[in-house]
Amino acid sequence: MLDRMGVDLGIDLYKLMDVAEDIVGPIMPHSQEIRKGSLVMGYAGVYSSFLLHAERAGKRFGVDPRDILLEVGRRKAVGGQEDMIIDVAAELAKLQRAGR
Repeated sequence: MLDRMGVDLGIDLYKLMDVAEDIVGPIMPHSQEIRKGSLVMGYAGVYSSFLLHAERAGKRFGVDPRDILLEVGRRKAVGGQEDMIIDVAAELAKLQRAGR
């Protein structure tokens, strides 16, 4: 929440998500859904239907699906715009290759 408000805490958000899924999740006494994709969907404000598409596009283009979901959220995508995910993944891959 603080990150969304622009408060820089010096915390790597992706590393925090990794810890939640890989370390905290397995030691929880009850079944919980602590997954990177779930966390970033809420953070980015995107629909759950986008997750599978972002994961597939991430594999196809070699881009972290979280980056895809964040960008789709920045673009204010709504349900039914899943095709935008491929375009975003391709753009992010191109930026990565350009060294940005």
